[in-house]
Amino acid sequence: MEVGRGERLLVLAPHPDDEALSSAGLIQRVFANGGSIRVAVVTSGDAYVDAVKMDTGKKKLSPGDYLAFGEKRLEESRRAAQILGKGFLHLDLLGFSDGALYDSLVSHWRRTSPFRSNFTGFDHVPYRDSTDWGYAQDGKDLLNELVAILKETQPTIISFPDVMEDDSDHAGLGMFALLAVHEWLEQSPTVRIHPKLLAYLVHWPHWPKGSDWGIAQDWTNEPMHLPENLPLRGHKRVCLGLTKREIGVKHDAIAQYATQQRIMADFLSSFVRSSECFTQLAPNNTNRIEAVVEHWQHARKVFNNHPLDRRKI
Repeated sequence: MEVGRGERLLVLAPHPDDEALSSAGLIQRVFANGGSIRVAVVTSGDAYVDAVKMDTGKKKLSPGDYLAFGEKRLEESRRAAQILGKGFLHLDLLGFSDGALYDSLVSHWRRTSPFRSNFTGFDHVPYRDSTDWGYAQDGKDLLNELVAILKETQPTIISFPDVMEDDSDHAGLGMFALLAVHEWLEQSPTVRIHPKLLAYLVHWPHWPKGSDWGIAQDWTNEPMHLPENLPLRGHKRVCLGLTKREIGVKHDAIAQYATQQRIMADFLSSFVRSSECFTQLAPNNTNRIEAVVEHWQHARKVFNNHPLDRRKI
């Protein structure tokens, strides 16, 4: 995969650590080629129950425990960004609740009916140092936020979760990303160069190799391969080969996520390989975006027809 001179890269991550797992090498390559980077981490990852129990040593958790854990994870993202960007990476920590993204798309679209976390108890962003502190957790506001980021960044490359990810926040953000790109291009007819859309994968059953072995392994000499049973959908798979230095920096960035290293070091280490791979959406092919728009419109129609039964949409 080629990275040109002066690229403007936007990385969209559902949780703290996803930006490093998926795109740390790509981030470094864009910087090395004189480009700019913006990373938006949408949730705080505050509802990983087993990790919170391990972090606190408690069996019975309180809303405050989840909030404190979310603060730790956001701070880990700041430290990882410093390693990846040395102060030049633009980091947005939106601070939404873990688990909010897909529900905000299909069940909590309006500001009058925001998503409320079953863990922290908040229906708005509770983290004071986050970009969206105090914002209602609803789909429309999140979409508007992403469109605003696209307009400000004018990215030439967007790295975002594949809509087929085996995780609701990841799949949900993948859908939001494509909706936001659709709206941005609709509202910006003067945009001449459409961005390269790179869908990454983090959650897929028994993938990557070694991710569920129970002990961290050194995979730095082995390339990444997307799973063979991931549907290609008319697009293509592309990989970026990483230098030893880029691999080392990626390792160091992921190492900042101590809360995750304690509970799934095997999973994290399985992404530190000699390449990063993506599904690149076919140029001039809007089928995927149109399919997501159709899904979104259908969900809103059902939402409007059944206002008292939103959770079943």
